[in-house]
Amino acid sequence: MTVVLSDAAVTAPPADASAPASTQTGETERLMPRLPLTAVSVAALVLTLLGIGAWEVQMRRLGLRAADSDDGVSHWAAERKALAAGPADAIALIGDSRQLFDSDLQVWEEMTGRRPIQLALPGTNAGPFLEDLANDEQFKGLAVLGFTEFTYFIPQATLLTKALDYTRTQSPAQRFGHQVFLLISPWFAFLDTEYRMPTLLRRVQITDRAGVLGPYPFPWKLSESFAERQPVLWPRIVTDDRLRDHARMVWGGLFRGEPLPDAAITPVIEATRRNVERIRARGGEVLLLKPPSDGDVLQTELRVMPRAAVWDRLVRGTGAVGIHWQDYPDMRGLDVPEWSHLTGASATRFTRAYVREAIAQLPWLQTHMATWRTP
Repeated sequence: MTVVLSDAAVTAPPADASAPASTQTGETERLMPRLPLTAVSVAALVLTLLGIGAWEVQMRRLGLRAADSDDGVSHWAAERKALAAGPADAIALIGDSRQLFDSDLQVWEEMTGRRPIQLALPGTNAGPFLEDLANDEQFKGLAVLGFTEFTYFIPQATLLTKALDYTRTQSPAQRFGHQVFLLISPWFAFLDTEYRMPTLLRRVQITDRAGVLGPYPFPWKLSESFAERQPVLWPRIVTDDRLRDHARMVWGGLFRGEPLPDAAITPVIEATRRNVERIRARGGEVLLLKPPSDGDVLQTELRVMPRAAVWDRLVRGTGAVGIHWQDYPDMRGLDVPEWSHLTGASATRFTRAYVREAIAQLPWLQTHMATWRTP
């Protein structure tokens, strides 16, 4: 029996314009609706610009500035490469955030004729960085080691030690991205890493139960950073009671513990001595620097790591010149609002005072200054 189908029976229903259509080759074709694409593109651009503008206005209202170039391992790697490409008798500043915030590069240049390379990193043990300079046969300069007991004598203080490897592992894309950031950061405040949306979302306080508040583990923003990694303490830390008190609370959680045993102190001093001797053996020099602290942070430092047991032993054991802020009247009475870092004005005063002492106590510096200042 033969079955004949009419045209009406074999005709497929009209396809939905928004549904994918299958071709004879098995490919799926997406039919685009007819839209005024130029108008849609313009509208999307306008909305994007309005959103960026609104976010930029809000960030500036919170005290952020476009001149703040931020900081991180990419910035550090650029300065480390500048040190390698520069003169052998360069000045390298290493240490943690106190060395970073409390040293004024312009004052160094004015007083000595040589602008230092800033290689300090927040929350990071300076020991591996001193060793890096000791291993660098081309470095015959002055290493200024900013010293904080809670980072230098505790191996766990390795927040940004990965920066040492980053100079070798940084990819071309990362280098390009860093250069693009440097080009656009002078124009936009909203690029600040401490106020980017992912960071803000991580800081949203979620109360577990009534009466319980989860503190932020780190200060929201401590500093503004400018060219050549020259940071200053963020003005809102000085003027905003809530942000300042929060920073103090964070330091109170980090700067604590029991007095260090001799077994934890002696190996660090010995490693420092070996690195100091290696730098000196090829014509360089090392200066130990103890920046100020205040309040509960200072009291904890005095209790957990007394000066006689730590600082005095380090200076004596290495034979290096040591400048401790408590020994000089013009380094005392400075403004340490959150108990761990100086304000910009106090950092300038502190730098001027300790560089003056460094010039007086370091024959190496006196000798090289004569050549740096020669036209």
